[in-house]
Amino acid sequence: MFEQFSEFIQQFLPEFKIELMRIEPLLKTVKIQKGEFLFREGDVCEFLGLTLKGCLRTFFLKDGKELTLFFHLENQPLGDYESFRKQQPACFSCQAIEDSEVLIVSNELFQVFELAPEGQKFLRLHAESLAFMLRDKLLSLFKDTPEQRYLKLLQTEAELLQRIPQYYIASYLGVEPESLSRLKRRIQKKAIS
Repeated sequence: MFEQFSEFIQQFLPEFKIELMRIEPLLKTVKIQKGEFLFREGDVCEFLGLTLKGCLRTFFLKDGKELTLFFHLENQPLGDYESFRKQQPACFSCQAIEDSEVLIVSNELFQVFELAPEGQKFLRLHAESLAFMLRDKLLSLFKDTPEQRYLKLLQTEAELLQRIPQYYIASYLGVEPESLSRLKRRIQKKAIS
């Protein structure tokens, strides 16, 4: 568990060293079954997390319809950062698509990072990474066609197509499941010809 967390930190800030003895008691994991929620829209998100095993999705409801923002495979962060920091209701829900295990970063551990040398820099770099990811998703929804979004998914996150039900993929791409089926057939025809 600590090794995965340490590797996650090192990808943002290789020079950041943490005292294992100091943070190990603050690390805990939560196992959630497929279909269970880690947190729900409207509740305060009391932690941030790192997917150790499995896959989760972040989504929100609009007019009774689920709209998927992100999928969180192994070694990917999750949580509603604003809800966590401001202690206000979360804007979205996080649900397990597979049986999953999540490393929990509590407010107490977050405070340790804020006080550690280089800790604030790590937190800033991580927050920037989340902001860039959200910006890319937003731009893609406005600039790219559904076909372009699907082709990008094939190029950058093909593993998702094997692990995640098609109706979640459709929601992630901003299309109806029937439209996704037609889109896939159209792309397959282009590839054959």
